Amino acid sequence: MRLTRREWAGLLAGVAGWTASCRRAEQTNARKRIPIAIESWSVRTLLGQDPEGVIAQIAQMGYEGIELAHYYQYPDITAERFRKALDANKLRCANVHIGLKNLEGDELKKTLDYNHTLGNTVLIVASLPHYQTIAEWREIAKRFDELAGQLGEHGMRIGYHNHPGDFLPVEGQVPWEVFFQNTSARVIHQLDVGNMPPENPDPLKYLKMFPGRTQSIHVKDRTADFKQAITGEGVLPFAEIFKLCSTIGGTEWYIVEYESDAYPPMESIRRCLEGTRRLLGEAGPAA
Repeated sequence: MRLTRREWAGLLAGVAGWTASCRRAEQTNARKRIPIAIESWSVRTLLGQDPEGVIAQIAQMGYEGIELAHYYQYPDITAERFRKALDANKLRCANVHIGLKNLEGDELKKTLDYNHTLGNTVLIVASLPHYQTIAEWREIAKRFDELAGQLGEHGMRIGYHNHPGDFLPVEGQVPWEVFFQNTSARVIHQLDVGNMPPENPDPLKYLKMFPGRTQSIHVKDRTADFKQAITGEGVLPFAEIFKLCSTIGGTEWYIVEYESDAYPPMESIRRCLEGTRRLLGEAGPAA
């Protein structure tokens, strides 16, 4: 059977359309769904008073995990107890926030044992001193690389969480940039997008600068005058942030954090989850 010129044109147009559809599907599939966790610092007092009750409420809202902050502040709550509460509510431990001191000397074994029991594999150093020289930042970067090797032998990873001062110039350079330029990809970063200063406020810049290294972000919205807002009620470009996280960021968790006392803690984390879901296009209010 011979096709006319018009039939050939129609066939080619159909093939072109099919090819374009396939490309769009590939692009859509490339944007993976990332689970949502809560940073326990948002409910730290309540968690210390009633861990089982608070963890159950977090699960009922629709959170999928918890990032546990500074667990050593709860000396009466064992790793076994936290793990039992997480398992009972089908929640995962997203990460754990620690201090650098928890990875040094005799504290290292305690940290490893606690986190193995908890089922956690990612240790995020919550903050570092305000080093005044670039040489100090390069030196601490070297130490993180060494720790990444040590922890890797135990199936764990290490990362660093930012504060505003990490983006203010020291000797003409930005500490966050120097730190990660002087560490291998084994050292991951947790970008707290609401924890950046007016002088250098752009999280998109750093998601692009270090592709594949942003294991998690703190989903923390803010107002134009740098006060915390319920997620989706502030000014941060979350549509672009989430797009970069799900395509080039290497992001494994969105971790909601709300530190303001404008609302009761459980209400604030429920509203932030609802706002996060809306921004992600995920249906359904938090319970």
